[in-house]
Amino acid sequence: MSIGVGVVGSGFMGRTWSAVAATCLPGARLAGVAGGTRAPEVAAEFGCRLFPGVPQLLEDPAVDVVVVASPPAAHRDQVVTAARAGKHVLVEKPMAQDPGECAEMVAACEEAGVRLAVVSQQRFRHVPATARRLIEEGAIGRVTMLRAIGPEVGFWDTAKTRDAWKLDPAQQTAYASWGAHACDLLRWLSGAEAEVVFALFGEFSAEPPPMRSAMVTYGLTGGAMAQVWMSYDIPAPGLGGGLQFLVVGATGMIEFDAYGTLRLARDGAWTTVTRQPDFDATNPRDPVRLGAYAAQLGDLLEAVAQGRPPAVTGSDGLLTTRMLHGAERSAQRGASVSLRNLSVSDS
Repeated sequence: MSIGVGVVGSGFMGRTWSAVAATCLPGARLAGVAGGTRAPEVAAEFGCRLFPGVPQLLEDPAVDVVVVASPPAAHRDQVVTAARAGKHVLVEKPMAQDPGECAEMVAACEEAGVRLAVVSQQRFRHVPATARRLIEEGAIGRVTMLRAIGPEVGFWDTAKTRDAWKLDPAQQTAYASWGAHACDLLRWLSGAEAEVVFALFGEFSAEPPPMRSAMVTYGLTGGAMAQVWMSYDIPAPGLGGGLQFLVVGATGMIEFDAYGTLRLARDGAWTTVTRQPDFDATNPRDPVRLGAYAAQLGDLLEAVAQGRPPAVTGSDGLLTTRMLHGAERSAQRGASVSLRNLSVSDS
């Protein structure tokens, strides 16, 4: 029996998840799409049902799992409604607009007895997954310091993806959009949680979105430190890929570009370990790009079948959102923010 997957949202990521459900996972089928001006176009492209609206998709018994790929401002209500209808959910990042909304989503899914996963396809990509494996094998010893950088020459091409809503900070801030990936990987690679944050946000261009550059420092449990630098104000030719990491350990280091190579420093020398196969990040149907998304949706389907938590849980999404929200609060206040004291009521 195939598992029916419904996709909420018809923008770039809605089309991506529709392609995954329709073409990448044996045992799954694209039960339908709803939401957004391009929903008829996506339904026609993949030959699936076009629901008249999101409520109808969330309530339909043919839909077993819902992928929520709408703008973040809609995530909480859509996830809560899906949970109450008995649907398992995979929600796009950023999970929601603040930790309080995330907590409501987690509680609703727990109460309904359904699984909630949060998109973090970078965990399922070859290079970051290799970095995690090396760390777990003890290749660099105890992790002490981490650095994540996203030096982009201009913002995402919304003319090509037709997702201009991403330029509106009321829908999604620039830091939350990119930082959701960086902060989730910081947590995953370090095995630690952020306790305190200090952030500076700025902009060095009149182009949208606002606050398009950020320098953020996190203090982690166990004493490790992390640095995050995001900027869409980098002059050409740029500084390499848009998601680069340096992980320093007690006995070695790992340096990688999530879209390029991974190097390991050990015994006094650097060695190239592996490379991410090339793909087009702006093509929602690129088969190499889709591999990571298919792996994450496949993980959720396995988690449902096996009665286990998914690899990236709602609680993971909440903790990552707390890091993002804390950084934004710090930048607003011009002072460090304790994340241990940043309760959901402080959202």
